[in-house]
Amino acid sequence: MTSDTDYAKLDSLDGLDALDEKGKPVESRIKDVKSALKIFNSLRKADEQSSANRARIDAMFDGANPYDQSRLNSSGQGLKTNLNFGEAQRLLDISLSAYVDLSSSLERLVEVSGTEGQASEIEDSEAIVAEELTQLIRSWPEFQSNYLRLCTSFIKHGTGITYFDTPDDWKFRVGSFADILIPRQTPASENSIDVAIGRRNYHLHELYSFIKNPKAAAKVGWDVEEVKRVIMKCASSRGRTTNRSWEELQAELKNNDIHAGYENPTVRVLHFWVKEMDGSISHYISSEEKSEAFMYQKISRYANAENAFIIFTYGVGSNGTYHSIRGLGHRIFNHVQTSNRLRCQMIDGAMLGSAVMIQPENQRALDELGFTYYGSYAVLSPNVNIIEKAVPNLSTAVSPALEDISNQLALNTDTISTYGSQQSSPYRNQMQVMSDIDVSTRLSGASLNLFYNSWTRLLREVVRRVVTNPKKDPAISEFYARCGVRGIPESFIRTLDLSRTKAVRSIGNGSKAERLVALRELMGIAGSFDEVGRKNLTRDIVSTRVGHDLADRYSPQSEEDRPTLDKKIAYLENQSISQGEPVPVHSNELHGTHLEVHVPELVELIEQLNQGVVDPVAALPALQAFYQHISETLQYVAAEPALAPLVGETKQVLQYAEEAINNTNKHVEKLQRDQQGAPDQGGDVLAQQEIQREEMKLEMIKRKADLELQLKQARMDQERAKFSQEQAMRDAENVIKIQQLQQ
Repeated sequence: MTSDTDYAKLDSLDGLDALDEKGKPVESRIKDVKSALKIFNSLRKADEQSSANRARIDAMFDGANPYDQSRLNSSGQGLKTNLNFGEAQRLLDISLSAYVDLSSSLERLVEVSGTEGQASEIEDSEAIVAEELTQLIRSWPEFQSNYLRLCTSFIKHGTGITYFDTPDDWKFRVGSFADILIPRQTPASENSIDVAIGRRNYHLHELYSFIKNPKAAAKVGWDVEEVKRVIMKCASSRGRTTNRSWEELQAELKNNDIHAGYENPTVRVLHFWVKEMDGSISHYISSEEKSEAFMYQKISRYANAENAFIIFTYGVGSNGTYHSIRGLGHRIFNHVQTSNRLRCQMIDGAMLGSAVMIQPENQRALDELGFTYYGSYAVLSPNVNIIEKAVPNLSTAVSPALEDISNQLALNTDTISTYGSQQSSPYRNQMQVMSDIDVSTRLSGASLNLFYNSWTRLLREVVRRVVTNPKKDPAISEFYARCGVRGIPESFIRTLDLSRTKAVRSIGNGSKAERLVALRELMGIAGSFDEVGRKNLTRDIVSTRVGHDLADRYSPQSEEDRPTLDKKIAYLENQSISQGEPVPVHSNELHGTHLEVHVPELVELIEQLNQGVVDPVAALPALQAFYQHISETLQYVAAEPALAPLVGETKQVLQYAEEAINNTNKHVEKLQRDQQGAPDQGGDVLAQQEIQREEMKLEMIKRKADLELQLKQARMDQERAKFSQEQAMRDAENVIKIQQLQQ
């Protein structure tokens, strides 16, 4: 529950309301577009100094010179060496390569958790869904570029921002504090952000696409008239009359919208994400200049902040706020600038030391200064003196300072180790060589864990949008189709436990060398792995060397299921059942796994009876024991939708077994009649045998009736559950359609 102190904090930003006149929480914290623009101007002014600092850091990475060349020219030092030696860009490339490895070294980006089906089946289904989700994400053309932009902003400035345009679209956008403003002193948590303002540029045809269908646009929250006004205001009038009507401009946008959009200036648009009193996020859109109303507004469009945007942080800062967090650029800026200037001085000194110092005696001598060459001789013009000078020793003047700066830079960054080829002993073993390879590709544990925390939340949100939204996106429809081909029903995907979705961590923390070392250590204990584990280890080693795309050429991905303990127990049960011994069925067994083991054994026994390989009399106890045990096991899985094919196959095999038991009983009766030639066999013995046969038949009939009744009940329960599920899905689709119409 929100306290009065919290309300006061929420109301501290001028332009945002928390309580109405009666002291109750307001429905919408922004009154109108004027209040929104007032907040924007306040945040932009507060961010001016930070914006200048970010610009200086970006310029350093982009190769800007350490000195202002115009100032050098004005002071007569235009020929002074003024170079950026690319040290900052090299460090950025090293850091970026490690984060790229976190993504490219994985076969699956996400892990999902299923809730439908038996435990023995869920693991394989989860792996298939995770593979297809990874394929969906990586097949998005903008994924790699967005990921690189996210990592670049995250490394350079310490923060990276991902956000979504709509509540349904799973494709995220990437921004930074350069184009997204939040209040100063905001704690580093999305839920602590009262308002976030994103600045975007739209072409006219892009704005027009939002209101192309005016009625539908108005229903979802667009102010059609305000959008028209903004488009008309920004439309260029080159070569046309300035008093064009909306109908003329609309026709132009319809007929040649791309040309019309690009020949006109872009519109600067502001997106406002405002946290309401219930924690939901409202979305507003307005023009940055001279807005008269919101072009779009939707109260509580997102359930919480993570549904709208997710912020990646490089650390926790000095006081736990977003604006106190610093990235690699801030850490290395002073060192790199000083290093560049010292290197420039070294070049100037070297050029000075290799030059001949000449001093003209007067202005006329300076004007007539020149060399005349006669063969191997050079004659200098008169009235000029050659000055003997002491050449500075650069190795003792500048080199120690450069070396010290380089060492400090190595200590202040997470991407360079203090141990390397220059510091190590000349006698180096294999582990030292591997460590030298790893010098420039490791990541610190703190920044890595913070990155994975935000990366997991982003992928969880992407998976949530893919799973819960209608299949209007062709990419999502294709994803469901691929899963269906591989035997995964849509119901399994719809019932994933989204709260347990997480990003897969890369072995080696972004370092190929560290990954190889870890895999080699695992090779030493591979003898304790099962067959599947050893094959997976081999594939991981091959993938590290040649990549996942080529790994199948040398070590194909194993399709073999990892054997469970229940499978081993089922094999042991087969031995007892084959001897005619009854084996009880327990409720906590993996019944699907037991059926997969017992049914083939029963089928083999029936085939041997049909072929006359085994003695019917000797095989009858085993046949009856298998029939009884499988019938009892089938009762536990009859209502499982995921095991429907196995249930149908088992029922058919039980029918064959029933026929085999009846035929075997008849065969036994015939043998007994053939052996009834002796007169000393009393009628009481024959009567007793007849009674036993009738009791066996009655028992078979009773078991068959019980099984059919239970299967019929299970089918009815399954149909009721299926109907309830379909009804729930229809209700959910109707709710989504209603929400879409209201947006």
